[in-house]
Amino acid sequence: MSVSENTVEIRRLFSESAKKHGLRGVLGITRYEPVFDTLMPVQKERLKAITGDHHQNLIDNGFFVSIAYAYPDGIIENIGLSKDGVFDKASWNVYAEWYKNLNKALNETSKNLAKAVNGTPLPATSEGMASQINTVKDYFPTVVSHRVHAEHAGIGWRGRNSLIINPVYSCMIRLAGVITLEPLIPTQKMDPGCGECSSCLDVCSFLRHRDRLDDYREQCLAYMNWLGLDDEVCGKCIKACVNSPIFDKHNKRVYDSGLDCLYYTETI
Repeated sequence: MSVSENTVEIRRLFSESAKKHGLRGVLGITRYEPVFDTLMPVQKERLKAITGDHHQNLIDNGFFVSIAYAYPDGIIENIGLSKDGVFDKASWNVYAEWYKNLNKALNETSKNLAKAVNGTPLPATSEGMASQINTVKDYFPTVVSHRVHAEHAGIGWRGRNSLIINPVYSCMIRLAGVITLEPLIPTQKMDPGCGECSSCLDVCSFLRHRDRLDDYREQCLAYMNWLGLDDEVCGKCIKACVNSPIFDKHNKRVYDSGLDCLYYTETI
């Protein structure tokens, strides 16, 4: 197939998968080399281990397909609720359960897309990881950052909370990817869009004071473990972002037919 036909086909398969799971999604495409160049050194080694003998060919000719599924409307609102003056863990666990649901859907989708383009799936971040490591630095060598390929593919920009911020779904998305040598049409990287918004900083002292900390992510890890939810999640900065003034809640549906732009799906 031609480059255009390949791109249309992978969009079609993604749309079918999103419909199957009853989820809204976003798909973007970027070249392999700039993603590799942006990764941490330990993650570069991880990516080279995953791709093996194909790595150099991917540097020259490869692509990342970056995919995201959005949480259903209302799920994020369960984060951080209080009941009788204490956190309502039952409500917060609704978010934790959907964290797992999106991971499963992304993993199935990435496998199916990888099969279609003779590629390699990069599954969503595994739940339960926080309880298996002592520090965040232990985690980095085990993964290839989804945020890096999503940023290059234009899924969104890097927000002040270090998450990928999509102009439609804010950061209420989960990410996965596919590596392939099949020729595809890249989508466009986005300019930062947070402006003067500081909603995520206002709700999280770790983010707000990260310049004073050796690595604020260690405090995030400790806090998630302390919460004791059904998975190692927090999400307070996500909820703050979703509800920030820069997002129009009444305009969360985007369609685009141009191959040089992001592709959004919608539930029916």
